[in-house]
Amino acid sequence: MTTAFDQMELSDLVGLLNEEEQRELRPAVLRVLDRLPSQEVLRRELGVRLRS
Repeated sequence: MTTAFDQMELSDLVGLLNEEEQRELRPAVLRVLDRLPSQEVLRRELGVRLRS
């Protein structure tokens, strides 16, 4: 069963949750996303590494 979940898209997995579970999950997801660097920072970092 776990391998089936590994193959699923994140949006499909979230769709398996009921509305209350999705509301409970949202703050945690937003906290994780806030910790991730922006695409621009990643793009700049990649450019620096490629030029090195």
